[in-house]
Amino acid sequence: MSTEHAMTSPRRLKRWGLVAGAAFAGAAHGVAISPVLLEISPDRPVVTITISNPSDRPVNLQSDTLSWNQTEGADRYEATDELMIVPPLAEIAPRASQIFRVTPRRRTFGMREKAYRLVLEDVTPEAPAASGVGLTFRFRHNLPVFVTDKGIAAPLPRLRPCMAPAASLCVRLDNEGQRYLQLKRLTLETSEGRKELPAAGVRVLAGAWRQWVFERPARLQGPVHVRAETSAGPATTVLPAP
Repeated sequence: MSTEHAMTSPRRLKRWGLVAGAAFAGAAHGVAISPVLLEISPDRPVVTITISNPSDRPVNLQSDTLSWNQTEGADRYEATDELMIVPPLAEIAPRASQIFRVTPRRRTFGMREKAYRLVLEDVTPEAPAASGVGLTFRFRHNLPVFVTDKGIAAPLPRLRPCMAPAASLCVRLDNEGQRYLQLKRLTLETSEGRKELPAAGVRVLAGAWRQWVFERPARLQGPVHVRAETSAGPATTVLPAP
């Protein structure tokens, strides 16, 4: 199957939506991937990924790419041919490795970083079970890819309150820079103590935002102080008292 055909398959794109929120690192189904995040630039227009197969059977992997955008606070994915993966399909022999090379099809870099997802799908033919009954697990490894130019402005986090339903509070993290940022920690300081929201590892793309709505403490008195620790430094805001 050609790379272009795989990229434009609506059925395949629908399946990707089930796994598009995470990148799988380490070993899975006898396969290990390194690295799990790719950054392409004019100084490094071609990046490589090494896939190792320590198992005792061959593994077939097919590669495809998605453009990655964030609109209205949510991840959006679309099939794209802007990245070239070589090889697009490979069989990795037992206890062997395969190198995949990733590069933009057009060596043009804009003033804002572009984001993609590289999908490596296990398409190994099913082996018949000795007993006639078996269960086969298949994996799709979903890796972030960033294409950036020289001199692009760094990420710029801005934290602020946002609208929330009754009995809830909302905080929003905007990235006003031109490169992605990653959230390390998001903490609340209230009259009832400190609480950490489950937001570690979330990436906010250039010019995008993410927000978190959470239940307001029942005995809240006074404002809520919010602090975000990000890859571009800290950002703080205060949610006014109800």
